[in-house]
Amino acid sequence: MSQFLAVFIDALRLLKAKALFWITLAISVLAAVLYFSIGFNEEGITLFFGVETWENEFIRAGSPLAEMFYLGIFSMVMVNIWLSWVAVILALVTCAPVFPSFMQEGSAGTVLCKPIGRLKLFVFKYLSGLLFAFLQTSIFCLIVFFAIRFRVGTWNPSVFWAVPLIVLMFSYLWSILVTVGVRTKSVMASLLAALLVWGAAWISKVTEEYIYMAAEMGELPTGDGTMRLSDEEQQNFREGYALYSLPYKVLPKTTDTINLLQRYITVEGEREFSMTQLIGAMSGFGSEEDEVTEAALKRHSPVYIIGTSLAFEFVVLGFGAWMFVRRDF
Repeated sequence: MSQFLAVFIDALRLLKAKALFWITLAISVLAAVLYFSIGFNEEGITLFFGVETWENEFIRAGSPLAEMFYLGIFSMVMVNIWLSWVAVILALVTCAPVFPSFMQEGSAGTVLCKPIGRLKLFVFKYLSGLLFAFLQTSIFCLIVFFAIRFRVGTWNPSVFWAVPLIVLMFSYLWSILVTVGVRTKSVMASLLAALLVWGAAWISKVTEEYIYMAAEMGELPTGDGTMRLSDEEQQNFREGYALYSLPYKVLPKTTDTINLLQRYITVEGEREFSMTQLIGAMSGFGSEEDEVTEAALKRHSPVYIIGTSLAFEFVVLGFGAWMFVRRDF
């Protein structure tokens, strides 16, 4: 434990010197405070601690939709946009120098003179990056937890599911950043590689969903809705599904990992959160087509999503550990 703390403090000292970690943490806290500034009164939704009011007859103080709407902002905006994109990019930029700076001539040699094995040192360095992501996400979710209690009057611990899911998603990219950093000793190269894999994972996800809808549902999304396919066209998509979905199966499921949060967040301690339910309740009717589409997007189990992603991560990380152990310092 003392060895891990020494490695963690060494990494923290590096990030503190660059001020990136503290800037990122301050931005995350600011985003959480902005979320806290959203509230409700008798007229509707208040913004910036009551400075502005958005009148809404469905969502207001005491409305059963208030908690669902507040969790909708957390899940669809704060998590899907802020935590899973902006905060992760900032965390990658923050942690990118950890391994390349450590691999510089003389830096690693000083640490390796101490009684600690190379593989253990590699693992400790890797875990220190995950700990930074854990701290930032935990502080953010803690503020959100109290914001929900203050704004809608309920304790909702299900929001803390965002912590392990965000850290998991970050770990997929962090493994690439670490491995390329060990190989090249370049901050820019490792960061670029992580972003490229992230982009490829997103493209593979969109492609797989597109082919699945065509193969199994017989329709393709268009700008005006959906286009119905002929039986022959649908059969062609079914035959090509295995090939076109291969990149999705191999690459980490970054988007799907974050989307698991919608399955785990609960409203009033019981029902699963759903954007379809929220839109249907606000409009007075639900869309059967939207419910079918949402069910199709949830067809992969959490075990499959997380298991295949961790398999990718372990392979990449194993290669990085092998290079680190064999490398001359």
